[in-house]
Amino acid sequence: MKAANLLAVVIIAGVSAGIGYYVGEGDLISGAMKADDAKMETAATEATAPAADDAVVATVNGREIRESDVKLIHDALPAQYKQVPFELLKSQLVSQAVNMALVQEAAKAEGYATNADVKQKLSLATDQIIQEVYLQAQIDAALNDAAVQAEYDKMTADFTPAEEIRARHILVEKEEEALDVVTKLDEGGDFVELAKELSVGPSGPQGGDLGYFQDGQMVKPFSEAAFALEKGTYTKEPVQTQFGWHVILLEDRRNTQPPALETVRADIENSLSGEAVNTLIEGLRAKATIDVVGEEKPEGEEPKAEEEKTEKQ
Repeated sequence: MKAANLLAVVIIAGVSAGIGYYVGEGDLISGAMKADDAKMETAATEATAPAADDAVVATVNGREIRESDVKLIHDALPAQYKQVPFELLKSQLVSQAVNMALVQEAAKAEGYATNADVKQKLSLATDQIIQEVYLQAQIDAALNDAAVQAEYDKMTADFTPAEEIRARHILVEKEEEALDVVTKLDEGGDFVELAKELSVGPSGPQGGDLGYFQDGQMVKPFSEAAFALEKGTYTKEPVQTQFGWHVILLEDRRNTQPPALETVRADIENSLSGEAVNTLIEGLRAKATIDVVGEEKPEGEEPKAEEEKTEKQ
């Protein structure tokens, strides 16, 4: 299959998938008609003119296709295709927009606007959109700055600082080599440059930098020696581990800090969103009379409607 044809298939599949979120299936015709009818209704009720920079890119039997229409198709593409610059795909997207318009016209001409399947899918789409917009409104209300800050404060309330250090090391295979490294350092050698030149460890090219770590995160002999150092000093006696012989330099010592709000905001918002939806659903279910066919109720439980009826009597 040629690349252009493959992209056409992907475009249709992508648009269908995007529409399918609302209609329950990837039916391009009914979904496209829904979008087209919604656009016409919006235009009729709001009487909004196209933006001045929204150029006409094609006409199909007198119907205008604008750049914004083509960009909607681009937005519906799978992620890997959306990474391609819009201008590189524009001609093929315009071609697909023309094809879609022709299919819509043909479908309407054959009476599909009143087709029972189309009406059913449009009804499902309407219900799903109402649900989505309503739920999003509840989520937006729950995600105010005060709620996010309160959740962050609760998350960090029990945070206990722990000491951590930043160290570099030079790893060699033999003790004699490590002692030679110490001698070079005693003579004024640069630790970073010696690590790049002599260290056989994976951190060698980075000057032996190990970043920050807490006690116990490194093998015991290494960790004990590193935490015993004063800032800016190195081990005068090489440290042996199963990896070889180390000369360690302590660069910094500090206490850990709780994560900044902005680094965990997305997690907090996801958590609050889930809580908001769960609380809403639980509240709605508690007020409703629900009878699932075939599901046995716990012994002694009566439908709310029956309870209310009994209370009134």
